[in-house]
Amino acid sequence: MCKVGKIHLLAINGLMWVAIGTKISITGISNYLQSGADRLWWMIPLSLLVFAGFYMMFTGIVRRYSARIHALPGPREPVYKTFSLKGYLIIAFMISLGITLKYIPGIPQPFFAWFYLGLGPGLLSAGIRFLIRWVRALAGRERM
Repeated sequence: MCKVGKIHLLAINGLMWVAIGTKISITGISNYLQSGADRLWWMIPLSLLVFAGFYMMFTGIVRRYSARIHALPGPREPVYKTFSLKGYLIIAFMISLGITLKYIPGIPQPFFAWFYLGLGPGLLSAGIRFLIRWVRALAGRERM
């Protein structure tokens, strides 16, 4: 089993969240462009509302998962220990929900535009916060 330093688990988490947030943001932008710019006036407030909700939720997740990483017993741990079983189940549920929504007929494309334009930046911001914690840990400002 490949083990990495606990500090680097923060970077791995950050890069993973940034990659996912970027992908979902790009998908949201693509859906927005396909929906037509005439819908901008109502999609932006909805996207900001979705972003605010996910930002608050992901702030707690970053805090909890960072604390979980800090509490791991050894100086080097397997990457899979970053998440709890509950965390993995939530990830599986969210991925399944996203895939399911794509194939439900009747969901209008603008929904994916404003929802993904809120979710993607929320995930991206969580990844950036993990990376900030990683940089602070490297600089010795955050205890590991």
